[in-house]
Amino acid sequence: MLLIATIDRFRNIQANAFRCGGIAHGICNSHRLHDGIALGVFLQEWAAVARGSGGGSGSSGVAARDLMVAAKLFPANDLWLSDSSKIVFNSMCRPGNSVTKMFTFTGPAIEALRARGKGPSVKSPTRVEAVSGLLWKCAMAALERKNNGLRRPSVFTHLVSIRKRMSPPFWGPLGSSLWLAAHYKSTKSHRTEDVLPSLVGELRGALSKVDGEFLSRLRQDNSLISGSLEKVLGVGLSEYGQGVDHFVCSSWCSFEFYDIDFGWGRPVWVSSIGLCKPMFLNLIFLVDTRSGDGIEAWVTMDEPEMALLQEDTELRAFANLNPSPLTISSKF
Repeated sequence: MLLIATIDRFRNIQANAFRCGGIAHGICNSHRLHDGIALGVFLQEWAAVARGSGGGSGSSGVAARDLMVAAKLFPANDLWLSDSSKIVFNSMCRPGNSVTKMFTFTGPAIEALRARGKGPSVKSPTRVEAVSGLLWKCAMAALERKNNGLRRPSVFTHLVSIRKRMSPPFWGPLGSSLWLAAHYKSTKSHRTEDVLPSLVGELRGALSKVDGEFLSRLRQDNSLISGSLEKVLGVGLSEYGQGVDHFVCSSWCSFEFYDIDFGWGRPVWVSSIGLCKPMFLNLIFLVDTRSGDGIEAWVTMDEPEMALLQEDTELRAFANLNPSPLTISSKF
């Protein structure tokens, strides 16, 4: 995706026209303005105007009403909470030469992976659970090889949309701007080669704790958030010092970006962008493929670690590395 080099506004949009007649829109959006779902609403409205329908869905009004409801349910009374969140994520940042690679999982590959990820606690893993678990497993194995067999504790933080988890569900386009982080600590006692069903189970268990009852208590007791943040921060700093590996995952699956039509038909490819910064997170973005049954995983890691991850035979058995969006092929 072609984007301008410097960012000094909340949103930057660049239209790229090619001699072949193709068009690519590049969008850089501040999370302070939009999360993924709200960005999708903006793009749907923009596309509707471009088609000449003038929007007309009323999404903007719905978003405004949702914002007021969200502010009432979770008032921003304590700025320290925002500051604490920044401290937690800053603690997960690390120096290095970061690179981003795309691993594409086809629908049949994901179904096979879901079958492999089944265990006593999770009989039917979701698509996101199966892919997240495999990437975590293979990333841990890559770091273990890099460290000559030394296995450090690992924390996997999955960003959680709480909208559908509220009771009753809190619907509307404002989406996952309300989120919590679920984390699980893997220790040296876990064998990497046997760990996939265990990791899937731990992810399910951590995410299942964010339910309607928890969110109802959360509205009455902000210490639940601070306790969660302190726990994540404590694992990274006080308990192990710098001897812990952090991974952060955000799923954009089911955001329906491929339904956005500016009048030229559905987009051929919707993607995140590669990150190349001296300070970075071990980051995983999950995005639906155009077919709807596959997943693209955009993984950011330090360059030497990424080289080892790319060589992982189990990962390559389920995923294609950096395929062209025009020629994505299935291994199954």
